[in-house]
Amino acid sequence: MRRAARDTLIVINGGTFDGPSNLACDRRMAALASEREFRHLLRFHRYAPTVSVGRHQALAHEARLSYCRARGIGIVRRPSGGGALYRDPNQVAFTLAAPRAGSWYAAPLPRLLLELARIVARALRSLDISACAALPNDIEVAHRKIGSVYLSRHGDIALAHGCVLLDADIRTMLGALKVPTEKLTAEGLATARTRLATIAELTRTPTPPEAVEAALASSFARALNARLVTCAIESLSEPASPAEREAERIFAASIVWEAADDAIQSVLKSDSGKTLRARARFSPGGDTLHDIEFATDADLDPADFLLELAGSLKGMPVASLEDAVAGVMRASAVTTSGFSGGDITSLLRQLAGKQRLRSRRGLSIRDVNALMLHDASGGYDIQSILGKATVMLVPYCAKPAWCKWRHRDGCTECGMCEVGDAYRFARERGARIITITNYEHLVDTLRQMKQGDVPAYVGMCCSNFFVKRHRAFVEAGIPSVLMDVTGANCYELNQENEAYAGAFRAQAKVDRRLLAEIAALMPRAPGQSGTC
Repeated sequence: MRRAARDTLIVINGGTFDGPSNLACDRRMAALASEREFRHLLRFHRYAPTVSVGRHQALAHEARLSYCRARGIGIVRRPSGGGALYRDPNQVAFTLAAPRAGSWYAAPLPRLLLELARIVARALRSLDISACAALPNDIEVAHRKIGSVYLSRHGDIALAHGCVLLDADIRTMLGALKVPTEKLTAEGLATARTRLATIAELTRTPTPPEAVEAALASSFARALNARLVTCAIESLSEPASPAEREAERIFAASIVWEAADDAIQSVLKSDSGKTLRARARFSPGGDTLHDIEFATDADLDPADFLLELAGSLKGMPVASLEDAVAGVMRASAVTTSGFSGGDITSLLRQLAGKQRLRSRRGLSIRDVNALMLHDASGGYDIQSILGKATVMLVPYCAKPAWCKWRHRDGCTECGMCEVGDAYRFARERGARIITITNYEHLVDTLRQMKQGDVPAYVGMCCSNFFVKRHRAFVEAGIPSVLMDVTGANCYELNQENEAYAGAFRAQAKVDRRLLAEIAALMPRAPGQSGTC
C-alpha cells in the first residue's frame, strides 16, 4: 500500500458519539476526501454502546433487538460488509478515507482487507503486543481476536473501518449480539472471553488510548508513505443532524427480517464459515421466482451486488436461476470474501426445494422455514434426504426438566412431551433414535454415524445452534434435515455454556404436527407397519 510520492495523512480526533453520529461523520469524511485539498483522512473516535451490523446483514438474525431497546443500545448499519459487532467506549475505533489515486485502491477486496489488518497489527507490535493479521479481516494475539477491519468503496473513495479492544464488556456484548461473531474453535471449547484479547490485559503498564491512536496513525502513515498532520475539522466533530439521524435509521432498517411467515427463508454456511441467507416468494405454481432478498456477513465489492442480483432474478423461471446467477456475477465482476457463486446457487436450490415440499405436502411457509439442511453435495432436495434418513436425533432440552430421561438416551413415550412422539415415529419407521445430551455427545454420535455409513438423518435444534455449531454437521458430512425448536433456548437466555455442557434447564418445544409430516417422509424399514 505504498504511494510513489509522499502524501499527507490528516488525523482527526473525533471524540465519543452514538452510532448514527459516527456513521454520519464517516460519510462526511468520504465527501471531504474527494476534494483535492483533503486526500487521506484518518479519524479516531469512540462509540456509545452500539450494535454495528454489516452492510448486508439481517438485523433480526444478528442482534437481540428487545435487549438493545431495553438498555438503550443503539443499532446502526455500516456501509462496509462483515459481521455484527458490539461497540462501546472500551474500543479505539478508526475510519480511514483514501482516494482512488492510491495504487492499492484497485487491489482485490480480500487482499486489501488483509493488508489493512497487517497495518493495525504492526501498530500493536510497536506497543509490544505480539499481534498478527488473520484471514479474512481480523487482528489476533495468540489466536485471540483483538481487533478487526472492514472496507467499502464509494466512487473514488475507499472507507476503511476498524477497531481495537482496549477492554471488553463481555456480558453486554453477548446480550446484544444474537449470534456472537467470535469464531469458536473446532471443538467448540473456547468461550467468548478466552477468544478475545484486550490491550488492558496484554500490556504490563496501562496503555492510554492516545498511545494506541498514535501507533495506528504512524503505521498508516508508513503504509501510505504519507506525513502526519493533526487537524481539527469541525464537520467531523459534530453529532448527526436530524436529517442524517433519520437517514441512518432507515439504512439500519433496510434488512430486518423479523417475520418468519411472509417469505420462504434458508441459510447456508460457506466453507470459509460465512453465513449466506435468502428469503424468497414464488408464484402460486412454484415455477417462477416472484422476488428474493439476500443477507450475509461476508464482504462484497461492489457493495450493492446482492441488490443487483436480487433485481436480476426477480420474475425469473426457477429452472433458469443458476445460469442467471453465473451471468450476473460475470457481468458485475464481483469480488466476494467468504462465499462463492456456487454457494448462492446452493441456497437457491434450498429455497426451491422448500417451495416444492410446501406445494406437495400442503405445508405453510412457517413450516418450511423451520427446516434447515446440510447437504455437502449441494443438491439440497429435502424429500430426497428424508427418503433415505435412517436416524433421528432429538435434543435433551426438548424433554421436561422433571423427566428422569432428560439427560439419558431413551424415552418411555409417556405422552407428556413431543419427544415421546419422536420416539414413536422413529419406532414405527424402524429408524434409530438418539437423545443428544451435550455438544460432545453430538460430535461423537455424528462421528459414529459417519463410520457406520448412515445415508442421512433427521435432527432437531434451534437455528442459532445450526449456524454457530455448523462445523459439527460439516465434519460429519452426512445429509440432514433439522427441525427448528421453539420456546426457551440457550441463545435467547444467554446460557450457551450450560447447554454445551448439557446443564441447560429450560425446555424447548418441538412442533408435533410438523414432526409427523417429516417422519412420514422417512423410509419404512421392512416389516414395519403403522402410520405417522
